[in-house]
Amino acid sequence: LGGAVAVGTTTAVVSADGEDTRKKTVAYLIDRQTIRVMDLVSGLTVAHIAHTTKVDWLELNLSATKLLFRDKHRCLVLVDVATNERTTLLNYCSYVQWVPESDVVVAQNRGDLCVWYSIDAPDRVAIVPIKGDVVQIERAAGRTEVIVDEGTNTVAYALDEALIEFGQALEAKNLERACALLDQIALTPETEAMWQTLASAALDSGSYAIAERACSALGDVATGNALAKINELAEKAREEHQRLYSNDLLDGYSNYKVRAQIAVLNRNFKQAELLLLEQGKTEEAMTMWQELQRFDNVIAVAEAKGVADVETRKQAYLQWLLQTKQEEKAGEMKERDHRFQEAIELYLQGGLPARAAHVVNTCGINPPDQLLEAIASALVKAGMFEKAGDFFEKLGKNERAIEAYKTGRAFRRAVELSRRVCPGYVASLEDAWGDHLVAHKQVDAAINHYIEGRQYPKAVEAAMSSRQWTKAIQIVDSLDQEEQATKKFYKLIAAHFEENRQFTEAEKYYVKAGLRQSVVEMYTRNGLFDMALKAARLYMSEPEISALYVSQAQQLEAAGKFKEAERLYLAVSEPDLAIHMFKKARQFDNMIRLVTVYRKELLLQTHQSLAQQLLREGALKQAEYHFVQAKEWKAAVEMYREADMWEEAIRCAKLHGGIAASKEVVYRWASHLGGELGAKLLQRFDLTEQAIEYALQTGHFEHAVELATTSMKSKLPYVYLKRAMWLEDEDRFQEAEEAFVKANKPKEAIDMYIHQHDWVNAMRVADTYDPESVTDILIAQARVSFENKDYATAEQFLLRANKPEMLFKIYKESRMWADAQRVAREHCPNRLPE
Repeated sequence: LGGAVAVGTTTAVVSADGEDTRKKTVAYLIDRQTIRVMDLVSGLTVAHIAHTTKVDWLELNLSATKLLFRDKHRCLVLVDVATNERTTLLNYCSYVQWVPESDVVVAQNRGDLCVWYSIDAPDRVAIVPIKGDVVQIERAAGRTEVIVDEGTNTVAYALDEALIEFGQALEAKNLERACALLDQIALTPETEAMWQTLASAALDSGSYAIAERACSALGDVATGNALAKINELAEKAREEHQRLYSNDLLDGYSNYKVRAQIAVLNRNFKQAELLLLEQGKTEEAMTMWQELQRFDNVIAVAEAKGVADVETRKQAYLQWLLQTKQEEKAGEMKERDHRFQEAIELYLQGGLPARAAHVVNTCGINPPDQLLEAIASALVKAGMFEKAGDFFEKLGKNERAIEAYKTGRAFRRAVELSRRVCPGYVASLEDAWGDHLVAHKQVDAAINHYIEGRQYPKAVEAAMSSRQWTKAIQIVDSLDQEEQATKKFYKLIAAHFEENRQFTEAEKYYVKAGLRQSVVEMYTRNGLFDMALKAARLYMSEPEISALYVSQAQQLEAAGKFKEAERLYLAVSEPDLAIHMFKKARQFDNMIRLVTVYRKELLLQTHQSLAQQLLREGALKQAEYHFVQAKEWKAAVEMYREADMWEEAIRCAKLHGGIAASKEVVYRWASHLGGELGAKLLQRFDLTEQAIEYALQTGHFEHAVELATTSMKSKLPYVYLKRAMWLEDEDRFQEAEEAFVKANKPKEAIDMYIHQHDWVNAMRVADTYDPESVTDILIAQARVSFENKDYATAEQFLLRANKPEMLFKIYKESRMWADAQRVAREHCPNRLPE
């Protein structure tokens, strides 16, 4: 902690016996936020400074009269050790130091160098813009410089040495040197503060010539003229004394006239008067007071010294007082002269009826009744009712005194007087007193006054307002129990006990108020339903209980207190109302709970109804729950399907209907998407075979081939076969042939060409892929030739196919006997007998 201890000493002062009498002072931290300044010589604490933030630096000035400290927030504070007065110099300070051997302060506030040449005027600060950080202060050879580190180089900022030396001269009490230094410097805000400091120091030390010069520099003409007069008188007194006593040197300032003027300058007028009167200068003393327009002091001096024209002076002063509307002082003069009636008249004329009444009451005079009435009227007019009442009372005018006391709210005196002279008026005064106390928020004090005034309702209200419930109950119990006002008070008392949860007491006073139903309502409001039911059965009939409970439940329902409302509905066997309440409040769980207990036969129907309602409102998740509870999970699936939420539909079907149901939804989704998207969907759900089948059904053969190739090669011939058959139907025979071949079904390709009578391609495919089918081709060609009556060509094809028996049979069936015999004879002799 930098600067945790700071030491200061005054300038060396050596006593007559050679002892060093300098004051030695230390400032140190008791803790991080508290500073103690101690006199090391006497061991006494000079100052105790508590700060709100941790202090991180402190230092006393050379004379230990000023303390600087800085807290952790970089706030710089100046403390006057003698008065403990604090002044915040800077809200942010990164560097601070007293200039060595002076009372000049140098501090840095970000980009500004701040210099206080006169620390007694902390608002007068010289500010110099700088770049960089202050490093140190160097003082040598009559020159003081502040060293600033600008990063790449250091710069020295010179301080005004004359201003620094002024502080040193002032500290050394060398006022002449200080004045000479200031004379060399132009007047600035900083030097103006220094001139002010010099003037104060000169006046304190009696250096009036220097004080005159300082006041002249400051432009203080009045003080300067007064000091010039003092200096002039002192010079004349010195010269006069030297003329009379050539060998005796006298300081002119010890002359009585000079001392009197100094006393006047210091506004110590009594001392000035005493100095002049001691020298027998009565006229000069009176002149001084007259110049100050203190004419009463003039007369006092004149009377004390027995001046001949004192009466003339008094008359003149009196006339001046009256002309300047100073009737009070004029009255005081008359009072001192025991001319009391004139004094009273002057007091009344000056609007001071209290002073006039005081004269009457204390001086033992008996003025005319007209004057007394004037005093009383003036007191009332001035609003001084208590004094007017006191005045009337002393005059024996008791009724007017009581009225004045009442108007002035001096009720105690009014009541005391009324008890003595007019007892019948006491009650109304006590009532008014109570009203006054209530109006001034002293409600508890008003209770007894209302009781004294027999205003019991007001007393009860005051007791309740001041929370004095025991007293309120005592008063109400003493009233007529049949009065409506009494019942109203009982109701308020009951409400108080209810508010404080003293329900037994509250019940007692609700009953006294005739509000038996309110007892039940109280217990209901506070959730004490068993007590409410007990009270209801005690004070009410069954229909009344039912009506009340339903009404209370509806109020609780409106207030959102559904649990409490449910208890009331069920207490009077109205579960349907509770169910309807929860439905309106959309608390479906509670609704289902009650239906399960009280209307179980309607449970499925209720779930179905809620599901339909939630479906209409778009709350599909909740609707699903109720569809499932109603055993209608398919409706939930259909709901999601219609909302185009297929993923949810699949989840719901799988959860409640199993894998088969979820696949069915997938198929429906694929059908909805159509085309390749549908096939991809089936594949995503690991339904490859179904995906292939679906692709074939929708004519996406390339995708079917791709699926079979990548995921199920065993299905590839089947895919090609299906594609070939589709191509055949589309009369794209060449492509169909390729597909049939890839499906390992060349026979199908041959059959296709046979069907188209494309014998060349049929024969080509047979020769290439299925030689056994050549015979079939030839037979087919033969059949066509026979149909076309081209028997020779047909015979040729069948013989090529090595089917003579078929040829024989055909001729036979066609009754072409000659050809049949020929074929049998040439190719199948075994058939010749036929």
